[in-house]
Amino acid sequence: MSEDRGSSSEKQTVGALLRARREELRLSGSALAVRAGLTQSKVSRIETGQSSASPDDVRRLAEAMRLAPAEVDELVRLATESRSGSAMDQWRPENSSQLTRKQVELQEAEWTAREIRIFQPSIVPGLVQVSGYAEAVMRPWYDLPGGTGRATSDLFAAVAARLQRQQILSAADKFFHLVLTEATLSNRLGNPEDMVAQIRRIREIAERDNVTIEIIPADAALTFPLSHSFELLDDTHVLIDLYTVSLTSEVVSDIQSYRQIFDILAAAATTDIKPILDQYADLYLSLSARR
Repeated sequence: MSEDRGSSSEKQTVGALLRARREELRLSGSALAVRAGLTQSKVSRIETGQSSASPDDVRRLAEAMRLAPAEVDELVRLATESRSGSAMDQWRPENSSQLTRKQVELQEAEWTAREIRIFQPSIVPGLVQVSGYAEAVMRPWYDLPGGTGRATSDLFAAVAARLQRQQILSAADKFFHLVLTEATLSNRLGNPEDMVAQIRRIREIAERDNVTIEIIPADAALTFPLSHSFELLDDTHVLIDLYTVSLTSEVVSDIQSYRQIFDILAAAATTDIKPILDQYADLYLSLSARR
């Protein structure tokens, strides 16, 4: 990297530097995305700073532009340094269609990972939700006053996008470790029929060789509080969902902390989930019979 470009790196983000180099080379964002094996939307988010640039993505983009090895290494170094202390990225939905976009962005992020770990204390994770349950989870956001909106078509589009994400479970080279609490089954979201279908889906997914599903029993002795859901993508990202905002961090210390928390919670869980699933399947079948 030249001296002038190096001095400007202190003032510009890595994404801005990548964009500047792409424009110097008169290369379109879509062409660069094809070369790097990334989506055009992801390249755009990196360049504009909407998504922080991981060192791996920076290397792929820089090498796709055929930059000099020294320049590639410098950009990767800057991306690595930015991960050591940058603030978490925030995502807030402004309208109902953006909830669909969020599912698409999650899908893109998940496909870049080889190992995905999810902790969910209150609802079944999106990667294993059936359509009726997913609709029950998402519908309240469309009914909030001043919230994301009430368009039924947007709700169904978001549900469809969430179900589309689940194709990743069929990728044999990826591994999934899901830790749920018993409350994800006792919380009655949707009707009993949806819950019966949801429990059946959990059984099916748990049988896959690349998936581990564990449940923390309601009477488990805990050494760490069950605060909020989160998702770990390899050792590069942690994704946190709160009520009105989603947070993403690539900060190494954040990822290490959440990985340690995940391991603590997994230690309180059981892989013998059949008796728990049987208990709630019987409950919801009974409730369904009374309707």
